Amino acid sequence: MSPYGVVVCPRCKRAKGVDLKQKTTTCSCGFEIRVTPARVRARAESARELAPLVGRINAEVAGGLKAYEQALAPRKRRRSQDVHARVLAAIPRTGNRSVRVRTAAVELTRELELFTFDDWTRVLAGLGIPDPRTALDALIRTNAVFEPKAGFYRTIGLTA
Repeated sequence: MSPYGVVVCPRCKRAKGVDLKQKTTTCSCGFEIRVTPARVRARAESARELAPLVGRINAEVAGGLKAYEQALAPRKRRRSQDVHARVLAAIPRTGNRSVRVRTAAVELTRELELFTFDDWTRVLAGLGIPDPRTALDALIRTNAVFEPKAGFYRTIGLTA
């Protein structure tokens, strides 16, 4: 038998979490409720599991169970369809220019595996960094980025 349960006050119709070992409990309205197995609306193994059950029973008694479940459900966030916007969102706006350039390359590799010079230009334009060719050449010289196929680039490691 579960040690905790939820009962509803017959006077104010409010749900209350109780220890099922007790014979009675007092509602916040002052009414003394007898705890009998027939009156228990939900059961829980621990007091931690009891709080959501009380909220659910309260919503059920009030007739708003559907609205209660909608409020509890996590909202789905739509992922941007634009790869370049996702990459720009992942790059910190503050800090050293070289860190932002390297992070841009890493994020493009995470999103696309292989990125083109056009992808690189769009991301650096979004960051406000002029001359993307020089920035890419600097990353190639430091072995942070390499060109596995002509016109396609990727980072060597996925850390900025």
